[in-house]
Amino acid sequence: MANQQLIQGELFAATGGLKDGGFLDVGGIVGAELEKANKGIQAGRERARRLIKEQETKAKAVDKQIAGYVNKMKSNVDLTGVSPEQQKAIQSYLINQKNEYVKAANEIVNYSASDPEYMQYADIMNSVNNSFVNLSNTLKTYKANQAEFVDDFQNNRLSNGDLARKKQAGEIYDPKTIFSIENGDFVFNTLDGKKVNFRDFKNPPEKAFETATSIAKIANTVYKAGAKLNPTQASSIRLQLEEAFNTNPDALRSIAADGFFNGQPMAINQKALNNVESTDELQTMVINQLMEGISASALQGYNDKKSRANPPSSSSSAYKSPYEDNLTSAESPTGKAGKFAIYLPKDPNGKIKYVPIGGSNNSNPTPTTTTTPTPTIDTDIMGEAEKFIKKTYPKLKEGTQEFADKVMEKYNSLI
Repeated sequence: MANQQLIQGELFAATGGLKDGGFLDVGGIVGAELEKANKGIQAGRERARRLIKEQETKAKAVDKQIAGYVNKMKSNVDLTGVSPEQQKAIQSYLINQKNEYVKAANEIVNYSASDPEYMQYADIMNSVNNSFVNLSNTLKTYKANQAEFVDDFQNNRLSNGDLARKKQAGEIYDPKTIFSIENGDFVFNTLDGKKVNFRDFKNPPEKAFETATSIAKIANTVYKAGAKLNPTQASSIRLQLEEAFNTNPDALRSIAADGFFNGQPMAINQKALNNVESTDELQTMVINQLMEGISASALQGYNDKKSRANPPSSSSSAYKSPYEDNLTSAESPTGKAGKFAIYLPKDPNGKIKYVPIGGSNNSNPTPTTTTTPTPTIDTDIMGEAEKFIKKTYPKLKEGTQEFADKVMEKYNSLI
């Protein structure tokens, strides 16, 4: 047995352990295994590099996709001409909305266009974009309307017919006024406790110069006619006024509040003047007072025509020679219809005197007096003023507010 083991040992030494003989190349085997291992390691490294590259490519694609969404964000808003306080409010809103947009853009890339989640995030981004567009348009309108309001105020064109809106405008256009922003709309909390969305706000109206001029022309026409106003004429004039005011309620309030004819507002119930929802009561009161003035102009024209037909016999008296006339209760200074002797003053600023027939009729009567009717606009002088303005300012469009202002200014310099 010992010999057999010895023989096997020698055989192993001679053959390198191979049963069939030959030498076992241990170094070669190890080298081959190492090469095989190196190749595996190299392949693993190659796979890792490929995976990293794929991940980087995918990340870049995602970034590119997100960048495409972000580039579509319409966040350019022109903040020039806006106060620092208001700029801060707008910038805060822009930052918050941009964050919402970017969050949605980061999420939407994880879904295909057919997924409900995709539409959810797309809606968020569209909503943010729409709010940016709306904000930009709102800001442009706000700055334009603010400039218009300031110009109208400085040139005394604003009407007092809607004082609530005028006061609100003063607050809203104050550069230090802070507003909140909802979906791109400016929302103001005014001092009277109201919440005003600028989208729904209208600048206060301008004074109704054109309407006032038209009314003055009517009064001047009936004055020049030299006859009392008859019921048919009165109805026709009333209808004209109703049509004008139905078309433009702001003109109605301007005529009531802006003192066109005597420098003072009409004696109008403030509740009716401020109730912008209903104009029926206000219209009735305004037209009634206008008709009183127009009727007075007609009566004054009638009286002046009579006085020209009957010149005074003595220049020493303060009054012209009287004439007799039957007055209605509306025309009578006493409120009672009857026959009166009417004395016209020589002084244009004097008072007309009425003496009931049957009463005292001496040269110095002491009856009830009434003031001269509200001054009216002389159409001839007004025509001259219009011609002058057209010639002096050929580029000024007729019928505009500026044209009317220039005409009235020239008219006042001529009278």
